[in-house]
Amino acid sequence: MPKSQPYWQMPAFLDENGGPDYTLMDHEEYLTYRIGMLSGEFNRNISKYNARHFDLTLAEGRVLTRLVDSEPLSYGEICEKLLLDGAQISRAAASLVERRYMRKATDPKDARRAIFELTEEGLAVGREVLRVGRARQQYLLERLTAAERRSFYRSLSKLMGVMAELNASGELLGEAATREAE
Repeated sequence: MPKSQPYWQMPAFLDENGGPDYTLMDHEEYLTYRIGMLSGEFNRNISKYNARHFDLTLAEGRVLTRLVDSEPLSYGEICEKLLLDGAQISRAAASLVERRYMRKATDPKDARRAIFELTEEGLAVGREVLRVGRARQQYLLERLTAAERRSFYRSLSKLMGVMAELNASGELLGEAATREAE
């Protein structure tokens, strides 16, 4: 593994002999930076795979897999569940409808709203994308010990809970962090 990227090394501010010294934290050691970099690495790799094997963009693959075991969803519901930019979802949905992987229909409960559902071909492709996704997860998680996997998921869940609480309250992370630092 190349050693040129600072986010591949244990952060210097995490001194094993004492508590963390956040004043020593470089930008490349920020948790948010490292998560963003890891997400970017995953997305780049998955995008290449989806393009090569399925002729799909990352957003198209995500929309397909989200609808595999779902009732028809509206555009807004897809955006909310995937936490992707509305423009990305709009382009992905239009492409998937054009390729006949999805059908666009009027919501029977609300005629003003469009809903999307998979066609048989879209369902088959979506299931294959999901199968590969599960294999990817297994490949990655098997690089960690059982204790590391549990600790990692506990930590992720805890941080996701912090962000969900902040988002529900309308408080921004920077506001909460600087308020607590005072």
